[in-house]
Formats: sequence, structure tokens, C-alpha cells
Amino acid sequence: MPSIIGKGHCLTCPIRYRSIFAGLSEEMLKTDIRNFHTSIISCESGDTIYEQGEPSEYAYTLRKGLIKLTKSLSDGRTQIVKILKKGDLFGFDGFVEEAYNHNAITISQSEVCRLPLKDLAKLRINNAEINSAMMERWLKNIRDAEDMMLELGAKKAPEKLASFLLKWCEGVNEKDWIKLELSRSEIGALLGLTIETVSRFLSDWRRLGFIEESKGFILIVDPQGLKKKACIT
Repeated sequence: MPSIIGKGHCLTCPIRYRSIFAGLSEEMLKTDIRNFHTSIISCESGDTIYEQGEPSEYAYTLRKGLIKLTKSLSDGRTQIVKILKKGDLFGFDGFVEEAYNHNAITISQSEVCRLPLKDLAKLRINNAEINSAMMERWLKNIRDAEDMMLELGAKKAPEKLASFLLKWCEGVNEKDWIKLELSRSEIGALLGLTIETVSRFLSDWRRLGFIEESKGFILIVDPQGLKKKACIT
């Protein structure tokens, strides 16, 4: 169960450079955010931070770990719509007086900074830097959603999976292993594939020498070969 472990301190936050407060000066952090009621929340893997349909009172910044955003149908079927990584802002549906439109569930042990939407709304009015940073996040979310629509609607199963692996390992040095914290089932739920399909292609690509896997970690051995599978030139 998520638990509050302390108050947030934006001035000394280790991920401030990746947050919406990155553009604020130290003076503004000491004055404008002095009475900002932030809370640091620790979560175990599988914890629910908020549920679809719940009234939205807070936005959150992911400080550590991974979070999946999911949407559920009335019959229980669930689709992962986004994977969040360190520095991502989420849960700001309340700015338009909406309930949360998805579930936010931790994939690994995580830490989030909880931001009251009322306080954040005041900051947006008084600080052009904050408003600009939030507009950039909203635009990125729209573009990410468009990219996901293309992935799900236009690409075939191997193309979807290869694209996902390349993006997951993006920025990692060649010959570096990276932890693949999503299960086969979660990868399938994100890409609209069955667990059997995901497992089959991963096995094929190991056999072909495109990737290696070991104890939850993955290594892309042949990125060019995987790019061909993803139709990336």
C-alpha cells in the first residue's frame, strides 16, 4: 500500500531537472513554492496510486521506478495505455474538473511526489515557466498517444514488439544489459498482443541472435536486425 514518507522539497529534489519545475530559479523555488503542499509517497510493486473514475485531486511526478497507466472495460478487460518513467508527470485530469481517466499502478518499487492540483493551478497562473512546462507535457502526451495509435493500428505483431524493445533500450550503450521490468503479459497488454505471441517472437529473436535475455534483463545484440523487424530504416 502506498505510504507517505515525507514532504517534498523542490529545491533539493534529485529529479527537479526533469520535472515541470526545472525552469524555475532557486529564488522562485524558495518563494513561490514555499507553501506548496507536496508529499513523497513510497510504493511497492503492484500498488494502485489511483483508480479510473476516482475524483482527481492530485497530480504526480514519478521520482523513481516504473508505473503503468491502464484502462479497463466493464467486463474486466484491461489495456495498458502508457508506461511512465522517472520525471513523468501524470494524473492532471482535475485541471478540467474530470475524474481520473485511467488506473495508475506501479510496476516496480517506486517513489512519487504528490502535487495538490489546487496549488498547481495557482502556480500555473503566476508562473509562465510552469504553464509552459505543463503545456509541453500535454503536447508530448498527445504525440505519444498518436504514436501508440499508429503502433496498434498500422503495424503487425513483430513490428510492434521490435519497436517496443528498441524504444525500451533507447539511450543505452551497446552491449549494455537493461532490466525489462514488464512481464510477457504486460508487454502484450501494452501492444495488443497475446502472451503467446510475445513469447514466440522473443524466442525466435534469441535463436536468430537479435537479442539475449537473462534473469529479467535484455541485451540487443543486433540492433540493425531488430530495426528491420520494426520496419525502421
